[in-house]
Amino acid sequence: MLCQKRLAAVVAALLVLSGCLASAPDSPIPQTEAQAREAGHFADPSVFTVGFDRIQEVYLVKEDFGKLALDGLNGLSKLDDTLSVRRDGGRVQLIRAGHVVGDFDSPAPDASYDWGTLVASTLDSASLASAKVATAGNEAAYQAVYEALLSDLDPYSRYVNPDRARDDRAQRDGYTGVGIALSQDDKGRPVIGDVFPDTPAARANLLKGSLIVAVDGVSVEDAKVDEIADLMRGPVGTKVDLTVREPKGNSRTATMTREKVIENMVRSEVRDSVIVVKLLRYNTTAAAAVRNAVTGLLRGLNGKARGVVLDLRGNPGGLLDQSVALADMFMDHGPIVSTRGRNPDSDQSFSARNGDISGHLPLAVLVDGHSASAAEITAAALQDADRAILVGSTSFGKGSVQTVTRLPNDGELFLTWSRIYAPSGYTWHRQGILPTVCTSGSGTDAKAMIDAFRAGQAPSMSDAMAERFRAPDDETALRRVRSACPWQVHDADLDLQVAVGLISDPALYAQALGSQDRGTVAARAQ
Repeated sequence: MLCQKRLAAVVAALLVLSGCLASAPDSPIPQTEAQAREAGHFADPSVFTVGFDRIQEVYLVKEDFGKLALDGLNGLSKLDDTLSVRRDGGRVQLIRAGHVVGDFDSPAPDASYDWGTLVASTLDSASLASAKVATAGNEAAYQAVYEALLSDLDPYSRYVNPDRARDDRAQRDGYTGVGIALSQDDKGRPVIGDVFPDTPAARANLLKGSLIVAVDGVSVEDAKVDEIADLMRGPVGTKVDLTVREPKGNSRTATMTREKVIENMVRSEVRDSVIVVKLLRYNTTAAAAVRNAVTGLLRGLNGKARGVVLDLRGNPGGLLDQSVALADMFMDHGPIVSTRGRNPDSDQSFSARNGDISGHLPLAVLVDGHSASAAEITAAALQDADRAILVGSTSFGKGSVQTVTRLPNDGELFLTWSRIYAPSGYTWHRQGILPTVCTSGSGTDAKAMIDAFRAGQAPSMSDAMAERFRAPDDETALRRVRSACPWQVHDADLDLQVAVGLISDPALYAQALGSQDRGTVAARAQ
């Protein structure tokens, strides 16, 4: 996933729409809105007023909020299939089992705030009319409504409930804890699944595979992993005692001080004097972690490094600024990416400015069908600049940027607000980014692949690359691009062997760079 972090302010003043409840023979006795307010709202109106206002402000295209609201409210049928919503003239009506159980004034189509308030009022009515909705709870109702209304938008606009949102924020921004990943053993018992480097847990010499016995003296051997995670977290600077039984059987208690933990998403090694850096995800420290890994290994090789492989296979993306920073790390100058959308603030362009940390060593980027979003920004920028060759298969094809709005219930609303364009002018949305050297379906022998490329007998990407500028609006061109080098399961080491082999042969690497078609939109229009 690719996103820009934006925090919406909680709206304090809430507009309450007038409406009434009509009785139905098989439903509870209805209440007036005033009575419902006195009894307490089932739904928090700001969860929808903030969300609807945000859609109006940033979404890629202008929307009809009446349609969104009605489609969303009809999602309540997931909780109670006797519920539906209809528009009758200037009224919006909630129907249960054929009877009107809620009736509201219909706002203007673009009145996002008013429609958000209407949705919440309708949920209040639904909770009174339907025991199933009331029992499911307001969060289940929020989920049902948002999922239904966001299905009218694009596949990447979505609602994330508070529990999942907290986990996602921890991955993006870090969390306060001690730096362990929790897991379960084959008996279902809680264990330390991983210990992150340079964290309190690492400094306390905690071991992967240790059984978690207690937190602050309270037994957790029968607790769920999520419950233990909550116990381990707390304010920065506070202490926590973790009792574990290590793999060899000895028990001990480690006292640690909680701190901000951001998981290191980088794994690195050296292969035949070639630096190999794998980035798992673009979190807030992704670029810095790659920089540290590359510069550290460069120092260790003492001028004998042959090149760098940046492994972005399986990388689902993350933060836009980190993808730009990573591309910038290997470029002296030139454009990296541009974005365009309906909101004026979404029209942005980014260029290299910081210089190449590798000293212009040969660079290969590994991509596959799971390389998406931010990973594609980095790959496309380096390919278009002739700074790197791409090895592997066609990438996923997510060429859009999402904003993230934190809602008043602590959930998150992801909204697509711009399309992404490579420096040469094409958008890889849906079509993906083509590799320079395709390893998909080309056998299992890296040397044979390299020899075939040297002899000009490897699958050519040039015809498919020529279709990239037509593919967004031409389904035939899109199929040609997607079929040129589709991702297939194969030995993961194969791509790396090919990349290292190409880097290790300067003439062959230059041949690969020269085979990349960097045509522009203007050139294609001629």
